[in-house]
Amino acid sequence: MMPLPWRRSVRGRLLLLILTPILLTLAALIALTAYWTTTYTNRQLYMKVASDLAVARSTLQLMQDRQLENLELLGHTWSLPPYLLHHDRGALNALLQDMKSRYRVDFLRILSPDELLDLASTPSGTQTNVNRLLGGNSIKGLSVLTPSEMNEIDPDLPQKALTQIIQTPRAKPTDRTFEDRGMFVRTLHPILDANGQLLYVLDAGLMLNNNLEFVDQIRDLVYGQDALPERGIGTVTLFLGDTRITTNVPVDLNYDLSDTGFIRAIGTRISSEVHNRVFVEERIWLDRAFVVSDWFISAYEPLYGLNNELIGVLYAGFSESPFFEMYLRTLGEMGLTLTFVLLISAILVWRSANHLFHPIQRIHTSVMAVRSGSNQTRIGQLRNEDEFSDLAHQFDSMLDELDARQETIRQAAERLEQKVKERTLSLQLKTEALEESLELLKATRAELFTKEKLAVLGELTAGIAHEINNPAAVILGHMDLLQSELGPSASLVQEEIDTVIEQVYRIRAIINNLLQYSRPGQVIDQLHTLAVNDVVKDTLALVRHALDKKCIQVQQNYEYLGEIEGNRQQLQQVLINLLLNAANAMPAAGNIWVSTHAWTTHDGAPGVEIRIRDEGVGISEDVQARIFEPFFTTRENGNGLGLSISRSLARRYGGDITVSSTLDTGSQFSIFLREKAVINQEDEETMRQLLSGFGVV
Repeated sequence: MMPLPWRRSVRGRLLLLILTPILLTLAALIALTAYWTTTYTNRQLYMKVASDLAVARSTLQLMQDRQLENLELLGHTWSLPPYLLHHDRGALNALLQDMKSRYRVDFLRILSPDELLDLASTPSGTQTNVNRLLGGNSIKGLSVLTPSEMNEIDPDLPQKALTQIIQTPRAKPTDRTFEDRGMFVRTLHPILDANGQLLYVLDAGLMLNNNLEFVDQIRDLVYGQDALPERGIGTVTLFLGDTRITTNVPVDLNYDLSDTGFIRAIGTRISSEVHNRVFVEERIWLDRAFVVSDWFISAYEPLYGLNNELIGVLYAGFSESPFFEMYLRTLGEMGLTLTFVLLISAILVWRSANHLFHPIQRIHTSVMAVRSGSNQTRIGQLRNEDEFSDLAHQFDSMLDELDARQETIRQAAERLEQKVKERTLSLQLKTEALEESLELLKATRAELFTKEKLAVLGELTAGIAHEINNPAAVILGHMDLLQSELGPSASLVQEEIDTVIEQVYRIRAIINNLLQYSRPGQVIDQLHTLAVNDVVKDTLALVRHALDKKCIQVQQNYEYLGEIEGNRQQLQQVLINLLLNAANAMPAAGNIWVSTHAWTTHDGAPGVEIRIRDEGVGISEDVQARIFEPFFTTRENGNGLGLSISRSLARRYGGDITVSSTLDTGSQFSIFLREKAVINQEDEETMRQLLSGFGVV
């Protein structure tokens, strides 16, 4: 491909050389300006919308405070005759209607103590709130009432609260067509007699469904004149669940801002992104969001009811498009200004280049002649005594010295090539040494990581040993007391009592074994001759209830008929852990295979292999590589210690635990134990040091 003509010209190259930094500066300036403008503007917009949301929240809180003040004032100044409360309901209702109009609420009623107790069984009531009212404390906040609750208060309320749900872009799919619940600013104020006894409770509520005055008041307060750019729209919304029950968000953003009769987006729903943040994570949304039909700078905040349940969302925000238009206009004006400056600079550079490059043209002619093979060509003396004259002189001198230096360069090249070969060989050797060091570093790091986990395990074991022994003693004492109190009747549950006592002793034995990790020479005293098959059968009886609960059948096969040297409680602990893990790995009913087989160690010593195989979901290769690490777990409620402790117990006596698994097929854990236990002194010493470091000695 032939180069462009201007690229073959020195003038063109000089122009490009000079203009390139200017162009790069222009691009960087525009990019930085865009970044700074966006960052600063977004920060200011999000700070503003957060402030707007705070005003909306304060206004809602103020409504609650004023309603409570009105009821407190009414309670202080209003003495209710007993006959109105208990006999003349007609006169009482007329009186309440007058008070309701005066205090501008949607309902006002009086609850007797008996009616107050019935409130605890309604969806919007709890026993905690009833107890607070009985204790003389007022309750205020937001409350959601069902149609049946509203109908019981006032038959007109359900129809007033009814809101048709409108299909909304970017909202989660729903089959609901109406929102028939009502959200109220609700206050319950107890009236006490002179002795502090509850006479009755004033219950008042202001419905927020279709309450345009609430949202318009906040909008006028926050987004008044000149608060937003031209065509900017400020909005406030109250959601019941994910449905707008009152809002000044318009359905059509192109409406005339001076028109107060625009169609409001009541009945539309919140976008799925905001739904996940507010309703699932229960966090405040402070970002741009899609609102009905356009993007808004938005702030959403969860709303909680009197029972501390999430009932809705409070929203404040304003349209994004006016700010985006201002942003684009600013960038356009800056771009035009810088482009004009760049054009003027290019013209000046081109004119100066014509005067500057006449001497360069002569130098260029001589250089091209040398390039074509004429070693005798020289530039000669130039008319101007400047840098170009010095350049010409130096160029001529260079040509004179060029031939003399060719041989020197060739010899230097040969020496350099030899040195490169030597340095390359040295570098290869150092690289190999470095790779070996890295492998050693990785292994050392993995070892340190495991030791840190074991240190944490030692601390945890010390705490468990200290905290469990006392409750175990209390359980044994109470079981003795229970057996004594039951007398002859204890025979009916004697098996269950013996099982509880046996398991408590097993717990204490496990704790004692954990503590003995730090006592040299005492582990051998805990070893006994065990009939492996009997231990397995007894263990299955202990977990039978858990397996039957999941409809899991255990298939047993005992090929090994010998005995081993070990600790019964520790072996049962390992078996229980593996059996329960197998059950948890099976999402439905199925089979677990338990079998024993003769096994021989690598040094020829006899032993037994206990296999536990399930039909679970299986274990991936990545998880298999880490499954025995302390604190590694894939279960939400797991602690990652079961398999680690189980393998540690097996290895302590010269055995081991292995796993093989296939995804969607199942897993098999194998426990290998010697007939004659061989204490792992290194593991024993490590565990003693860990536990003694945390005071368990």
